[in-house]
Order: sequence, then structure tokens, then C-alpha cells
Amino acid sequence: MDLLTSSVKDFVAATASKEPTPGGGAIAALTAATGAALAEMVANLTFDKKGYEDVQDEMHLLQQKAEVIREKALSLAQADANVFNLFMDALALPKNTDEEKMARTAAIQQAYKDAANVPLEIGMISYEIFDLAYVAATKGNQNLITDGIIAAINARAAVKAAFLNVRINISGIKDESYVAELKAQMNQIESELDEKEASILALYK
Repeated sequence: MDLLTSSVKDFVAATASKEPTPGGGAIAALTAATGAALAEMVANLTFDKKGYEDVQDEMHLLQQKAEVIREKALSLAQADANVFNLFMDALALPKNTDEEKMARTAAIQQAYKDAANVPLEIGMISYEIFDLAYVAATKGNQNLITDGIIAAINARAAVKAAFLNVRINISGIKDESYVAELKAQMNQIESELDEKEASILALYK
């Protein structure tokens, strides 16, 4: 299924089906894309608005950054589905001889890494949305402040969801140093999620 050209209805229906993809990783990426889109919307609806003359340059930068993340997140939704298929291909490799068994094991290990790397990237770009959400909520059109805040809520959900997928995939990786490196990256980001989200939620009471 081409996730980038499917309708929202078809995407959701495919997720609900018996097919394994799209799954949690693609949903995390879509959540990130919608978070970035909300921040981008705030920027677009701040352009040329009376009272916001001094933040036009910041809004243009916000729009550009949000668009890049939005498009990247959508491409990663498709990539997440693709790496699952590569993993299944690796499992299907022959294992009749010692050479085949070694090749199959190596392919499976690489597939696990690929399946971990994609959601890791989803989580990391999702984390970047917090800064965009803050700018949107504090400097953008204040009629849309809640949209900027919801962008941050989506960012947190996307990070958590993506990193859950990383953790389940690294459980099959035998390279301990590789696993430790990914865990350290995730732990650093996750340690800041609550504070990041709370600081933005506090902007509207």
C-alpha cells in the first residue's frame, strides 16, 4: 500500500485490517506529521496579520521548518511499512546449509536494525516539533494558540509511540553496543518529554 497517496479513510482502514502494516510506527509518523502541520498552519494564518508585523520572519522560518518535518514524517510512515516487509523477507530466507543459516542470521540482524532505525528517526524528528509548537503558541496568531499546543501534544505521543517500536525491535539485536547507543539516545529525549510538553500546555489555562 502506498501510504503517501492513500486517502485518510483507506490509511485508517488498512491499519485496522488483518495486515501487519501500516502499524504503530506508521501511526507514530502520521502523528508527527499532523503535529508539524498544526504548527505550520499557525504560521500560515499569521502571515500579513495586523499586530504580528514583528514576527513575520519567524513565521516564515516556522512554516519552512514545519513543512520539512511534515514531509519527512510522511515518508517515514512508508519507510516503516517497507522495513517490516524486508524483515519478513529475511525470515523467509533458506536455512538448509550452514552458509545459508549464517546469511539468514545476518540478514535478520540487519533487518532488526533497519526496523529500529526508522522509528528512531521518527521519534527524533517528532522531538523537533516541540520547538516549533512553542513558537507557534507564543508568537503566532493567538486565535490559534491551542493548535500550537496540540502540536506539542502530538509531538509527545509520536515520540513515545516511535520509541516503543524501537525498543521492541532492538530486543532481537545481538549487537550490545548498538543497542546501548540507541537506548541512550532515547533515554535522553524521553527524560525531557514531560517538561517540554508541560511548559507548552501551561501557555493556555
